[in-house]
Amino acid sequence: MLDALSLCNLPLDQVWLHYCGNGGHLGEARIDLFLKGGARLPALERDILAHAINEMLWDRQLPSLVPYVLPPVVDGGTDGPGISAAAAWLLTDDEAEGERLKSLAATGLVHSGPVPVLDALVEEARDAFGVSSASVSVIGAYHQHLKASIGPLRGHLPRREAFCDETIRTAYPLVVTDTHADGRFSDHPLVVDEPYLRFYAGHPLQGPGGWNIGTFCILDQRPHPFPGEKQRFLRSFVRRAQQEIGRSRHAEEARRGDATRN
Repeated sequence: MLDALSLCNLPLDQVWLHYCGNGGHLGEARIDLFLKGGARLPALERDILAHAINEMLWDRQLPSLVPYVLPPVVDGGTDGPGISAAAAWLLTDDEAEGERLKSLAATGLVHSGPVPVLDALVEEARDAFGVSSASVSVIGAYHQHLKASIGPLRGHLPRREAFCDETIRTAYPLVVTDTHADGRFSDHPLVVDEPYLRFYAGHPLQGPGGWNIGTFCILDQRPHPFPGEKQRFLRSFVRRAQQEIGRSRHAEEARRGDATRN
């Protein structure tokens, strides 16, 4: 891993933030020690770190350089996923969706109240990109739930109607510069009816274990070009949203711990 960081000039602090955003629990000093050969990591944490590094390489249009180990099932039960998203290929589609939903449940986001930090973040993104709407959403079993939104979007939407349901199926952003010119979405309900979307750019957000639990997206009623520099700018908002998801996850873990002790 250290060779990949050095070869591609990936700064440790950014790698650690990306690792935490993917669901990692260990501190920066522990990760630094591991990379220098002075410590070992549990298989799940090692694979989350490997996945974070590989995602940063993909952002630079480079291939994966860090291999994954075969992750063991970890104690999770209903408190979180039992296996890393890096091992999703070992699972059936239904099993993978079950792990994804466990990851979402572990954040406590579906049933929590408004998140002022995210409200401010989506407003900033809307203004920065000059679009009508921006949102942070999580994808449950049957519905999309908006945790923060500005613009003409409903608070809850059937999952099958959500653009973001497509976004969570990959590690990459989904960009549709003109929905009328994209056969996947030209007859979509949100395109042919209110809010008449013409542009969408969304990026997956991840919960514990690196599972895609939701999205950060921007939308508009006009087509927009979206070159590489704008995609990189969008990722800066995504990372800030990931940090807030991490704080929510730790708060939920603390709440469950208190409930158990009481």
